[in-house]
Amino acid sequence: MPRSSGLRTLDDVRVAQVRVIFTLPRQFGTYSRALAYIEWFTPFRLPDPSSRLLQVSRSTCHLRRNAAVIHVDEIVRPCHLIPKMGQSVDTMLRSGNAYEVASDFYFNEFIDGEMFGVSVINSL
Repeated sequence: MPRSSGLRTLDDVRVAQVRVIFTLPRQFGTYSRALAYIEWFTPFRLPDPSSRLLQVSRSTCHLRRNAAVIHVDEIVRPCHLIPKMGQSVDTMLRSGNAYEVASDFYFNEFIDGEMFGVSVINSL
């Protein structure tokens, strides 16, 4: 059974896509902590009126994805995003490329019990 992340609300939490986990080569010294290269999503927006799911989008800066390098121990937990479809589905969208093709997503708070509890508390 995984240990609890201790997450109680979604305040001060942002969604990011982990692109790679790495350590620095020895020529950069003895820095031993693992790092993650991530791409940020926007802060949570108000829930969609139909689904009542919180919404996020790719965060960009100067038309490029907003990215950062963080310590792996700053990652709280995985989450599940559902691509926003609209009136039609992009014909390029596949299960293997959904995070690359879509730019707007629903935050699926029902994927596990702990996240469901945090989301319920957050909406009160």
